[in-house]
Amino acid sequence: MKIKTLIFALLLSNIIFGQNDTSENSNKLLSETTTEVNSLYTPNYPEGIYTSKKDFISKKPSSFKTVVMKNFNKKVMDSIIHDCYFYYSDNNKKVRNVFAISYKGHLYFQIKAILKNRNKTDRAQSTNYHNMFVRTIIGGENYLYTEAELVNQWAMGTAVNFGAIGGAIASDLIKGKGIVWDFKNKEFNIFKSCKDYNKFIEDKLPEAIQECKKHQPDILEVRKAIEKIK
Repeated sequence: MKIKTLIFALLLSNIIFGQNDTSENSNKLLSETTTEVNSLYTPNYPEGIYTSKKDFISKKPSSFKTVVMKNFNKKVMDSIIHDCYFYYSDNNKKVRNVFAISYKGHLYFQIKAILKNRNKTDRAQSTNYHNMFVRTIIGGENYLYTEAELVNQWAMGTAVNFGAIGGAIASDLIKGKGIVWDFKNKEFNIFKSCKDYNKFIEDKLPEAIQECKKHQPDILEVRKAIEKIK
């Protein structure tokens, strides 16, 4: 009986606090698809901190301060992971209000910067992790592609108004959504739904349009499409 009780408690804990495991789930998804795309894509950006969009576009770091990568538990990470936080080495303060960081050959966008510089049609998207960084996993001359845990704030508001919000509900609302940095338009485009993704891809790669059996597009098929149009 005690064993059954313990198992039930662990399952319940996982449901309630599942939102804190978003980075682990995201990293697992990336590792499972290394044969589909080059998940260790290393863009040609000089090492350093890009405070503004202007500096990023010109590939001129705003700062060369040393930073370290840490996870949710503030442990220093040596391996390349998808989403993380950065801390300044000299004072151990979290890096905030920057556009991107080129770190050990990999490029990370801060989610706050993504939301600040997104396409005007993506205003409903929000996050609980504004200071988190997400790694670019595909890139070329047209686009840089990443994925982030974003929530539709209208859906979140509806859940709150009906008294349904809680750990499990909030976790269900947050999705790992595809995001492209569009070099031509100098903005981020968030694939907030399957229909939204189809609208983006229809004139670029018509054969990559999805049937939209679910609200969110098949993320693996999204990656394959971006790999072709990058």
